[in-house]
Amino acid sequence: MRCRGGRLSGRTKRVALTLMILSALLCTLPPIPGARAQGKQIVVTSYGGSWEQFLRAEILPDFEKQSGVKVELAVGLAKDWLANMLAAGVDRAPYDVVITNEIWASEERRKGFFATLLPDKVPNLKDVHPAARIKGDAGVLVIIQPVGIAYRTDLVQKPPASWKDLWKPEYKGKLGLYTITNTAGATFLMVAAKVWAGDAKKVDVAFSKIKELKPFRQTDFSGNMEALLTQGEVHIGILDVPAVPRLSRQGVKLAYVIPREGMFMFEQDANVTRASKNKEAAYAFINYLLSPAVQLKWSRKFFLTPVNTKVQVPEELRKDVPIHGDKIRSILQWDWNWYNDNKENFIKRWTREISG
Repeated sequence: MRCRGGRLSGRTKRVALTLMILSALLCTLPPIPGARAQGKQIVVTSYGGSWEQFLRAEILPDFEKQSGVKVELAVGLAKDWLANMLAAGVDRAPYDVVITNEIWASEERRKGFFATLLPDKVPNLKDVHPAARIKGDAGVLVIIQPVGIAYRTDLVQKPPASWKDLWKPEYKGKLGLYTITNTAGATFLMVAAKVWAGDAKKVDVAFSKIKELKPFRQTDFSGNMEALLTQGEVHIGILDVPAVPRLSRQGVKLAYVIPREGMFMFEQDANVTRASKNKEAAYAFINYLLSPAVQLKWSRKFFLTPVNTKVQVPEELRKDVPIHGDKIRSILQWDWNWYNDNKENFIKRWTREISG
């Protein structure tokens, strides 16, 4: 600004000098850690509720601080994420990292949505249990919720020891199972085929055997199964093992059984999308989730099974986290591509023969 005579006023000179000094100081300051990545953002799928709260409180802040990458959570359900991806197309998928059950991830992988995980970009992969690595590193299980049989200790005198025991006459009318639209329901169909026919794909046998269990309560959500057990509406139910210690701490008289034929699982499979514009950051996030410190956080909070073999589950947690280390091999695995190819027919048949 100039005065009427064309000369700078004294005040203006002082302001100009101050600005020059500040500019010089800013130019000489060292770069802020993470500034190189400022502006980078990845979108990661997430369930809501306590899952989302834990991510925001315990997982994301440290990663964002270390990497300078902002994580936006796409909160919802797997079916919604798949629908959004199909609508957008392989080259414009709206997420950078997709974390979901393998029944959904396998379908998305076949459609070409995911990039291969690169060991040099995800170095913690080398410490992941082989049973938790997807063939060709097309994905990786970052956490596992083993699923077994839960029962009310005050209502069941002789608890089951195997999947076949669910067919015992004394349990008639006291069972809780999942509908086939839940991953646990789909898996139980294959479990029944495996234990009664020796082959998970012999579903004719499975449908016949499951019909023998009727009447039983059906639910499409694990939270509802917890409520049915808590209220005593079912005495025995299929349930993820981590729910048992959590409910027991709330006073529910509940215990679990690891069936002798093996368990199955709710697994969380992490994948980087081919369309991601920030693959480096996406790989880094998965690597972070696989780190021993973060894996142990999930075990302490939700009693989940760590997949990183370097994690030592503390003694005080081992009853509540019974599957860890090489015990992961005891979890049964399935051909989800085959199941997805037949899913619609299985759902229709379940509706007609089991729910009807």
